[in-house]
Amino acid sequence: MQTIPASTRVLSNQPRSIRMFGSGSQVASGPAGIALRRAAVIVDSRSRRGIRGRVVTRAAQRPEPPRAFSTDLSDNRNLESLMEREAQPAVQTEADLKQKQADARANQPDNNFPVTTGQLIGSTPLLDLSQYSLNEKVKIFAKCEYLNPSGSIKDRIAQHIIGQAEASGELKPGMTVVAATSGNTGAAIAMACALRGYDYIVITNEKTSKEKVDAMRAYGGEVIVSPSGVAPDHPEHYQNIEDRLCAENPGTYYGVDQYNNPYNAEAYEATLGPEIWRQTSGDVTHFVAGGSTGGTVSGTGRYLKSENADVRVVMADPKGSVFWDHVVKGVPADDVCVSKSWEMEGVGKDSIPGCFDINVIDGMVRGNDEDAFAMCREVAANNGLLLGGSAGLNLHAARVLSGEVDDGSVIVTVFPDNGVKYLSKIYNDSWLVSKGLEGAAEGNGAASPDVDEREHESRIHWKPEIVTRQEQTAAAAASAAAAVEGHHLLTEEQTEAELRFLEDIAPKLVRYHRESIGGAERVHSRLQSPDDLADTFAAAGVPLDLADGAPVDELALDAAVQAVMDNSVRSSHPLFLNQLYSGVDPVALAGDWLASALNANVHTFEVAPVLTEIEKAVLAKTARMWLQPLGSQAQTPPHDGLIVPGGSLANMYSLLLARDRVDPDARNRGTSMELVAFCSEQSHYSFRKSAMVMGIGMDNMVKVKCDADGAMIAEELEKEVLAAKERGAVPFYVGTTAGSTVLGAFDDYHGCADVCKRHGLWMHVDGAWGGAAALSPARRGVLDGFEKADSFCWNPHKMLGLPLQCSIFVTKQPGSLAKANAAKADYLFQPDKNNAGADLGDRTIQCGRKADALKIWLSWKHRGDKGWSDMVDRSFGLAEEVERMILERENRDGSFVLAAHAQCANVGFWYVPPRLRPFKHAGASANQLTEIGFVAPKLKDRMQREGDAMIGFQPIDSMNLPNFFRLVLPNSRHLSKQMLSDMLDRMDEMGKNL
Repeated sequence: MQTIPASTRVLSNQPRSIRMFGSGSQVASGPAGIALRRAAVIVDSRSRRGIRGRVVTRAAQRPEPPRAFSTDLSDNRNLESLMEREAQPAVQTEADLKQKQADARANQPDNNFPVTTGQLIGSTPLLDLSQYSLNEKVKIFAKCEYLNPSGSIKDRIAQHIIGQAEASGELKPGMTVVAATSGNTGAAIAMACALRGYDYIVITNEKTSKEKVDAMRAYGGEVIVSPSGVAPDHPEHYQNIEDRLCAENPGTYYGVDQYNNPYNAEAYEATLGPEIWRQTSGDVTHFVAGGSTGGTVSGTGRYLKSENADVRVVMADPKGSVFWDHVVKGVPADDVCVSKSWEMEGVGKDSIPGCFDINVIDGMVRGNDEDAFAMCREVAANNGLLLGGSAGLNLHAARVLSGEVDDGSVIVTVFPDNGVKYLSKIYNDSWLVSKGLEGAAEGNGAASPDVDEREHESRIHWKPEIVTRQEQTAAAAASAAAAVEGHHLLTEEQTEAELRFLEDIAPKLVRYHRESIGGAERVHSRLQSPDDLADTFAAAGVPLDLADGAPVDELALDAAVQAVMDNSVRSSHPLFLNQLYSGVDPVALAGDWLASALNANVHTFEVAPVLTEIEKAVLAKTARMWLQPLGSQAQTPPHDGLIVPGGSLANMYSLLLARDRVDPDARNRGTSMELVAFCSEQSHYSFRKSAMVMGIGMDNMVKVKCDADGAMIAEELEKEVLAAKERGAVPFYVGTTAGSTVLGAFDDYHGCADVCKRHGLWMHVDGAWGGAAALSPARRGVLDGFEKADSFCWNPHKMLGLPLQCSIFVTKQPGSLAKANAAKADYLFQPDKNNAGADLGDRTIQCGRKADALKIWLSWKHRGDKGWSDMVDRSFGLAEEVERMILERENRDGSFVLAAHAQCANVGFWYVPPRLRPFKHAGASANQLTEIGFVAPKLKDRMQREGDAMIGFQPIDSMNLPNFFRLVLPNSRHLSKQMLSDMLDRMDEMGKNL
């Protein structure tokens, strides 16, 4: 055999022969394995039938060997699910997916027809070796990967890596494939190259058996044998030789780089993992495999965990290999080093490869050469199977694991290759003796009752967070038993500490509100991404995630509260003008705190008597506000209503009542009609969402054209109603708006009411934003005609500044809510209990409801009608002042241009940087409109980073309005004309160079 010095440059035109570099080995020893006498079964992946063969003494006559059944790869769904995950960045395109599906289909053998060599890869049977389990209630199965055509599991990655290299263009016809290998990958690459017509060079080391070296050479390529035991960074290390050859022959050599190639683990994730899942019918609980590249354990484990996150992945590792130190001791990948040599081939490593995913590993088992080889000899004697050393190690690890897991567990391992490759080693007594492994030779099938694997030095090392189900169950039972002891769950000291925490927090919250309304603090603490926020909270000692579930003390809670306040947007700041809510009414906040302290559910009178009556009082006040002139002393008009969690739900309640009127049986059988509803094109999106949730369909919530102010045109509404009738649909509902979200528009209620009356339609007014105008004698006129509607809603948490949420829905029809929504839950709404008629709960589509009425009731008591009227007048008036300021600046220097005049408490405008001045919307070119549309997002970003005012922006495509600032003025009690003027000046200063 030719020996070539390590310094010699290896050229592609050298003779195809075996190149030997150096020699040398060390001896390892350990205790002998164990022989058991039970039966082996081969599992058919489709039927899960077993064919059992008895294990007898070597002197007795052997039964016929069991037959094996192939797996069925007709289902490629596993491959599609793999491609959909982002865990493997090497696979990202649809073309990649189609290529892999084609590869998988090409690899599906049909036993009824001739097949190709490539189709023999995969679909290996699952062997039942539960006879080796230390617990008769724990199964051990093994994938017979030695049945792949080149004799090992590595055929899977060879085919996949070569195929992907061809598809990506990295490997072209005429190139030479180069692979560093401990043996099996070399033969697999050699076979793949023979099938595809490539020359190949494989580099292995002296530890590789003669049989494997001969197999690599047999396919017609070159084999280089390098020294074993050299450091990973040594130039004679077999991986470095691959790198050197490829670097010296760019464009003509393709390096497989199996240790770092992402297609390695992907091959197992796409094939071996799904096969195991199917063959065990999803019953696999533990997967055991050794690692050299790390691809098998990482890829297969990743797939199995994607199917069931509770599957545990256990890695078998030879003593001396660096995986143990990396996983168990936490030694960084760059710092690991081999502690001793080992004789097993194809398992263990002297460095951490890029394919290895430590996050997949749950536990480790360490075994020595004697453990592995004795197991190989034992299986040969008992089961008539010749296994390779890595298979022996895997079965040894599975046996150790079987003694520690719960009854009913199903352990699956792999047999990467067979013993024919190691006849000169594992199955040669003289070689074992020469290596000091005499004990392995005794693993000959003889019973060894004096050896107990449970007492063997091998142990499962679990990650700290992994415990067995038995331990979990025992701990949970003990905790549950302790929880019912004593007079209280918490001690008096714990309870008192929590109450002190509550007392300490209240002043901090008041101080936070005082600082917010003062306006001196930033509106936005600082602009942070989700990742930034996670880092901020981690640095404060209160991570955002709840992963560890560990309790913290009151000091940590205080830090958490402070961190939330410090990193939140101050919505009570006078210049928080971003949404249709702002600030907090202090008296209403007290009502919110009181409601939380009472913690009462407003579903029945018996558990919330006062809060139930308070809600009724608020509903009656709203009905008068809607249906009677201000100051009227008339009796409260008939009505029905609810305090609901948000204006969106209020709108849906109106749709439910409308549907119940036109199709009352729909609540039981579902609607059989094609119902059609209508809303303005400027209405809130909750109308369409409600149609979606109720099964009406968003297409059947027809958007009606609006005028230049954004108000629904009654004539256009009637056209749409007639068109719906003409196509056989059933119009039943019209949702009008009082104060649209963007423009603040008020619809033509008289005109819409006339259309509804002519066609028998339910009319609703969504006054979530602008409905508060009904409180002001000066502004109520914008709602003229809204009293003609069938239902009305408004949100005091918007213009009046009550704490979120406070939304009110009322209708003219008493009893209509219970008729449409009641389910008569007999554990709540018993007709024979006290005050049964006072319950509100069966009117709702919910069960539990918070006492939101307490907030507005308490605040209304304090402020009276005049207080609310002043709030509305201030918001409307300030919007008109901003419009005047914008027009003044537009005429002075063109720095601001009005986009939408003041309606409700809304005003829209563009800021115009000097380079775009003058800008006139009327007659603006497409380029000018595009340019102005970029300004608002950029200027808002600058304002947020400075902690200045927060103002929303919005385009309206139907009106050809590119992004403009939508200034809204809810709860303007702490906002002044001067503050708004100064804000516009700062916007001009910040935006001049945009």
